[in-house]
Amino acid sequence: MVKLFKRENDSDKMIEIISRTDKDRTWSAYTSSWSFLEVARALKKDGKPKELIELDLREMRSHRVEYKPVSREILAEAERIVAEHNVFASDSVHAATYRNLERASKLDVFLTDDKHFLRLGELVNPRTIRDIAI
Repeated sequence: MVKLFKRENDSDKMIEIISRTDKDRTWSAYTSSWSFLEVARALKKDGKPKELIELDLREMRSHRVEYKPVSREILAEAERIVAEHNVFASDSVHAATYRNLERASKLDVFLTDDKHFLRLGELVNPRTIRDIAI
């Protein structure tokens, strides 16, 4: 989600993906509510002022993306993922969120640009932004 608000490789492609999700009801997008903290931190680290960060977070909420709360169940699974794999805590929350949603909904892929998730192929179905055809 950071790519929507901070110029990085594949930012244009991420904007296209979110735009497609907004317009095409056959596409859906889910992420952890933790994403708001990650975006806010990335923008603050990049030197963005508080007002711009707040504006960007409001824009995040305007897209047709469902933000899954970080529940006790998700945290428990994230703890197991950290214990079994060499991943960051934030990454384990996203992986656990995906797995939780995968059980409840039909999810095709775990969209990421983070190479850490590629090591979790047995837990999530990772695809990079470049893998997505629009």
